[in-house]
Amino acid sequence: MTTLPHRLLVPALLLILVGCGGNSGIRPGPESSIPKPVALLLDKEISGLILGQRLRQPAGVAVDNRGALYLCDAGNNRVIRFEPDLRSSREMGGYGSQPGLFDQPSFLVVDNNLNLLVSDAGNKRLARYNSKLNYVDEILLIDDEDPLKYGIASGVAVNEYGEVWMSDRENNRVVVFDNVGRFSRFIGEFGYSGGQLSSPGKIIYDNHDRFFVCDAGNSRIVVYDDYGNFSRQITNQAFDYPVAVTFDKGHHLWILDGATGRLFYFSRNGRELMVTGPLLPGTNLPLRNPTDIAMLPDGRLVISDTGNNRVLVCRIVFEEL
Repeated sequence: MTTLPHRLLVPALLLILVGCGGNSGIRPGPESSIPKPVALLLDKEISGLILGQRLRQPAGVAVDNRGALYLCDAGNNRVIRFEPDLRSSREMGGYGSQPGLFDQPSFLVVDNNLNLLVSDAGNKRLARYNSKLNYVDEILLIDDEDPLKYGIASGVAVNEYGEVWMSDRENNRVVVFDNVGRFSRFIGEFGYSGGQLSSPGKIIYDNHDRFFVCDAGNSRIVVYDDYGNFSRQITNQAFDYPVAVTFDKGHHLWILDGATGRLFYFSRNGRELMVTGPLLPGTNLPLRNPTDIAMLPDGRLVISDTGNNRVLVCRIVFEEL
């Protein structure tokens, strides 16, 4: 793990105001007193040797309410836990199909009980672990009566009632399981508008009973209500392949574009406030095929820079009011 000093010169950045097309899906709210971000400044880089193995193809990231960070180290088929001070402390995994092993772990989420749910794509399952990375149980994505029912597991989210939403990237839809892991229903189908989807990725659940799905193949974010009804979309002419979203404490939305390595920041009423990347101040390599983003409790943004085998922890620099 490499720590960079805070005393870095932040170059002046121009705000790129492209405009948000369509309905934003972001709850309106007063903005006059909200400082606008002007840059993401590298604070820490997590790379190299971690718990005996070099980080390789980091993918999904998630943060629990105590500030612990969890990371899918996809290239090594393991999940790593970092303490709130970003010190690596535990790992679970290795290649295989037995409990505690993985085959292409991609995204993960922390549920209300602080259990970790991991999309284990190659094993066609969602594997659940406790906060100490001990195996709990799993949801198998196999149906003997319908072998084509489930495709490739991608993003995963859990609502306050324990209902699990999983992006099925192969079948272009969302699969919903109830709070005991039983199949409930499908949401969406292949298409280009409304609640239709193409190569869906990360899903997040907000505090207004809505799910935000990265509809990467259609270059947009689709918003559903808690029942799975299409609510609205978030579009932008600069989006190419949005793969991840996250909220900050003020319920403002960050969107990561995996194809361009750009990050977009939107206000609560859907106004674009900043675009940055793929080269961030303090780094010498542009983001390459990044996979995921997450927000730490202290307001720093975590970026899983998959193509460069590193995770960036960035401080958000705001303009002075």
